[in-house]
Amino acid sequence: MKSSNKYALNSLGYIKAGPDTFTYQIGETLQEAQELFSDSIQSTGRSNAQLVKVDKYKVYPAGYNNLEPNEQKEMIASNRLLPELIEKQIRMLYGTGPVLYITRRKGKDVWKEFVEHQEIEEWLDSWLENGLADDYKTYFNKAIRSYYYDEGVFTKWRMTVGMRVGINKVAGLEHVSNLRARLATTADTMNRTDYEDSEFNYVIIGNWMQPGKEYKVYNRFDYTAPFSHPTAISYSKNPSHGEEIYAYNVFFRGIRAWVIGSNRTPEYINSFLENAISARLHIIIPNAWVQSKVEMLKDMCSTNSERKSDNQELLIIKFSDSDIMEVGTEYHEGLIAEYTTKELRKLANYLSGAGKNQGKLYASYSFTNSEGQEERWKIEEIPNKSKEYIEAHTTYDKRADEVITSAKGVDSSISNISKDGVISKSGADAHYNYMIYLNGLTIPEDVVCRDINFAIKLNFPEAYKTGIRLGFYRSAIEKQQNVSEDNRLTNSQV
Repeated sequence: MKSSNKYALNSLGYIKAGPDTFTYQIGETLQEAQELFSDSIQSTGRSNAQLVKVDKYKVYPAGYNNLEPNEQKEMIASNRLLPELIEKQIRMLYGTGPVLYITRRKGKDVWKEFVEHQEIEEWLDSWLENGLADDYKTYFNKAIRSYYYDEGVFTKWRMTVGMRVGINKVAGLEHVSNLRARLATTADTMNRTDYEDSEFNYVIIGNWMQPGKEYKVYNRFDYTAPFSHPTAISYSKNPSHGEEIYAYNVFFRGIRAWVIGSNRTPEYINSFLENAISARLHIIIPNAWVQSKVEMLKDMCSTNSERKSDNQELLIIKFSDSDIMEVGTEYHEGLIAEYTTKELRKLANYLSGAGKNQGKLYASYSFTNSEGQEERWKIEEIPNKSKEYIEAHTTYDKRADEVITSAKGVDSSISNISKDGVISKSGADAHYNYMIYLNGLTIPEDVVCRDINFAIKLNFPEAYKTGIRLGFYRSAIEKQQNVSEDNRLTNSQV
């Protein structure tokens, strides 16, 4: 018996006719029908890291598939809240920009005294002249962004050629994207499952989404021998609990499922509006009808076999002038599948379309089963609960917004995101939450500025000994009630 791959008949399915969609089943009860779709939820548990071989180097993977930074970048970019939330964090950490300061202490009070240092400032302003990719402000902009996406920063150290007396040993720093950088080693890792950060003394740069031979290998910057290589790459990070090698975006791992759900909600609703609303009728095909058509097709095949022997034209089935079914000489299951599909499409065309089918008739036979009960084609209306469907997704979406914003640690009073999209209007909430948030920026600033402050130590050791460091200036906003009327912000001030 021949089989046909062109048509495969499910006992439960759907058929489209123009803008409309109709579902169908064969048999009176759903128990008689097979399930059309079967979804299984796969575990996303992490396994032990398997090093990636790149020539003689063994790369420690960033995530279980070595693409976690790339995947989270795509998920975050597709989310309507996270990109702007992260940009707010970047702007709040950057403040009004990089400044030199000395930490002062008196009793229990600790504060920053902002200072000037001509030589350091001239060095910072010379980066582009020294042939670096960016100026120092752009370096910080990129470094802060890497921190808030991955909580780690890769930095390329460019040393001055020749190391002449009176010339700064460090020409400048360049940011390296976390999407392209991976730590690697040449040590023997056979049968090992436990690694330490200090073992990975190389950094490989490349496109990990498209693995190939296009990569560059750099020595990892050695803080104990900083001038051992003219170019090297360092990795500063906010250590993640339980992760020895890379820092990871802790908030993202915790809310990954919520981010995926939030990103898919618009697709679900739009798909529902496009397709689900049109699936308004369900067609029930009696088993007796199917069996009768099977017998009909078998008889036609038998007849065609005889006609072929007599060199006569074979029988065909004509559904319309443009829809003709060739039966052939040997019956196979694909014939009943094709016949039923064409009959369904014919019925669907009659049922769909406003106005164009007026005055037309569609006829079918009723059948009597073995128990003497009548079976006939049935067309049932599907209850359209569009309101409940959309409300359910909207409710989920609101909850996802709350989870995402709370996971980022940015209160709604300063993120401008509140329930139902209402901007928080409480000045007191905004002021206190902003001050609390500023007090929590010590670690991010330390990670982002770690390398440049070490460069200042190498280039300007005497200034470094006096306590000069580079950080960011963020002004503390005074409550308007504590500001004189002449100095208060007005609607005309920017």
